Amino acid sequence: MRTLNSLLTVILWLLLIAGCGSQLVKEGTPQQSVVWADDGSEVAVVGVRIADNSSQQHQFQHQIVVQNLDGSGRRTITKWRDYRHGRLFYMKQAGYFVVESLLDNGARRFDKIALNGNEILIIETPDNKQQPCQNADRRAQVDHSVIPSPDGLQLANIYSSLCGKVTVEFLHANNLNLFDNQTLDIDGPMKATWHPDGYVILGTDNNRGKAWKIAPLSAPQPMTYPFCLSPVTTSSDISLEGQQVYFEGEKLVTKNIGSQKAFGCQ
Repeated sequence: MRTLNSLLTVILWLLLIAGCGSQLVKEGTPQQSVVWADDGSEVAVVGVRIADNSSQQHQFQHQIVVQNLDGSGRRTITKWRDYRHGRLFYMKQAGYFVVESLLDNGARRFDKIALNGNEILIIETPDNKQQPCQNADRRAQVDHSVIPSPDGLQLANIYSSLCGKVTVEFLHANNLNLFDNQTLDIDGPMKATWHPDGYVILGTDNNRGKAWKIAPLSAPQPMTYPFCLSPVTTSSDISLEGQQVYFEGEKLVTKNIGSQKAFGCQ
């Protein structure tokens, strides 16, 4: 395990860009997170702060910065962005990020962000009151997600428009144009991952249940339940070589968990 002494640099970074009318996150609030670039060359760090707005209510904000593991080469990608952050994918080779923002009403938005910080909305989801399985004891739906393909050339927009249904839309990542979609009946919660061979796997949210192969321009096919459903693509907290990166308090650290737990374990 390599331990990187980045405590001071992380604190100074947050202090410098927090500015007036804001404060660093306190204990019990979301903390900064980190993912590898898809090629494992560097990491993307998401900083978090609470900013005071004009009504004196507190609001979470986040900002994306990229850097080498040793803290060098730090580059600020975005300004402070509203809301808590969810998933982040750093598709460096294709030249973009996909970042999920968690809105206060339970809705989510997914944005594509270029390496120069330019943003374009991919989709904003319905809020909690508009979720399809409002009264179902067993939620036959998926959590809405937008996941880049392993090579970054496609996006899978995965959602349930109706209780008991799941749709996978395939988009070209460069222009966000839809080129195919597939819909499947389901009877319980499901999770999604890309397979290294370029198709999406949908698996029931339990150990060794049902699974389907969803490929562009092909009908859904049942398949053997995969060995794993995570990581879901080439950018995650685990590099393709099996190095997991994470924060211990304010320290950025890594540990070797083995390539068998990296993307490709599907």
